[in-house]
Amino acid sequence: MGGRDRFTTIAHSGRTILGPISGQRLDAVVERCDLAAGDHVLEVGCGKGDLLVRLLRRWTGATAEGFDRNPWFLADARTAALAAGEGVARRVSFIETDLAGALIADREAAITIAVGATGVYEGDQAATVRALAAATRPGGTVLFGDGLWIREPLASGLTAFGMAHDQLVEGVDGFAALGIAAGLDVGEVEVVGDAEWDAFEADHAGAIQAWAAAHPDDPEREGFVARSAAMAATYREWRRDAFGFAIG
Repeated sequence: MGGRDRFTTIAHSGRTILGPISGQRLDAVVERCDLAAGDHVLEVGCGKGDLLVRLLRRWTGATAEGFDRNPWFLADARTAALAAGEGVARRVSFIETDLAGALIADREAAITIAVGATGVYEGDQAATVRALAAATRPGGTVLFGDGLWIREPLASGLTAFGMAHDQLVEGVDGFAALGIAAGLDVGEVEVVGDAEWDAFEADHAGAIQAWAAAHPDDPEREGFVARSAAMAATYREWRRDAFGFAIG
């Protein structure tokens, strides 16, 4: 394995959900979607396809397309769709692309989704929500999940982590305002709990540690271990208190 997404692929090797969200929370989201036969779903940054597979297992008349730039994640997504039964693999397409925005432009999907995909899709959070709204039919649903500030972050921490404060909105009200500004009726916004975040960070660090132990001679080993350790340190020092993740 090589390429630009290698660290991310390794770090998420033990997870099917590529964000700090529990399966129970995703199941609750799926239950709220209410898809009819013939409805179509679009997801940008679909990762390993877990959410789309859950949707299509529950709503057996719907179809879907998932877009991601990571071929290893998409290979896992296709495997998961086949394993799901219920005709899921026949009703979903997983497409490798850096141009998801162009591919969904001017569509009229029943549901459009971007969960943790702002950085790989289009512009900032507001631009992403606007683009999703434009690809959603009247009366359809936009499902957006991403980071937000739940407390003021350390300025020094932001600099070291390579983030700007304005990359994320402030609190649930700021998150809801993204949808309102895009002309959407905003329903429930859920902020994930500490246990979900802790599990995500632990899995991330553990996957890198296990890979490093199994690949002592890999030329990228030391860099990946250092990167993982730095991420774990920032989580302990300030990200756990300041950095949240919402879906709504």
